[in-house]
Amino acid sequence: MRELFIWGAVAAYASASLWITYLHLRGENRPSLLGWWLVWLGWLVQLFPLVRLLVDEHGAVDVQLSTSLEMSTLAMGGIYLLWWRIRPQMVRTVGVLLLPLMVVTLAGSRWLPVAHSDLRLMSNPLLVSHLLLSLMAYGFFSIAAMLALMDAFQEHALRTKRFGELFSLLPPLDALEETLFLMVSMGFLLLTASMVTGGWYSYNDRGSALVLNHKQVFTWVTWLVYGALLLGRHLQGWRGRRAVRLTLWGYLFLALAFLGVKFVTQIVLGR
Repeated sequence: MRELFIWGAVAAYASASLWITYLHLRGENRPSLLGWWLVWLGWLVQLFPLVRLLVDEHGAVDVQLSTSLEMSTLAMGGIYLLWWRIRPQMVRTVGVLLLPLMVVTLAGSRWLPVAHSDLRLMSNPLLVSHLLLSLMAYGFFSIAAMLALMDAFQEHALRTKRFGELFSLLPPLDALEETLFLMVSMGFLLLTASMVTGGWYSYNDRGSALVLNHKQVFTWVTWLVYGALLLGRHLQGWRGRRAVRLTLWGYLFLALAFLGVKFVTQIVLGR
């Protein structure tokens, strides 16, 4: 039954992606209500088995890689839905890249080798806060990465004077960069709060707030990269290719911290 719901969510996200792309190709400028409802349907269908698991396991969550991929998709979808109500025109454009990413992420979670369940009880408020803040930060940074790719495409088109269909559908470059830095700022604040709550939980649980491992190192590198980007933006007015590069590098390190370490541990090493 769980698999049925997950693949139903994949179908809904894929349908929304195809519909929004189709509207782009037709040159439609108005946001599609059908696209929003398809994403909303997929999000609810995906959320149901996770809530059911929490109820059945009395608050425990399976923290293996497949569950992390499911949760990251939920975070991206939730932020996408909320942002759609605020900036529908911008979000529709982002959906051309973000929705396929959600489809690949969620479908990929079902194609991973079956591992033994690793249930963790979510009874500690600090642990729950750390998990939710991390997922929200990942969602914001995922959208920022999509915006960075669009920024790079638009800047390349302006520089080479080669304009295609997609260029005419993108928002103005200034608005794109403004939204990019808004997403990075929100993600940075959430990541900082996640690191604080995670350190606090680790101190209460193990007696040390800082545990040197691969996940911690990649998380700190992510924080430093995005912090440097925001500081450079504030002090030096960084934008353009430098902002795009740092945004994508930060997202790479975040993915390594959030998903890469689990992939190596659970899939490659089989632990």
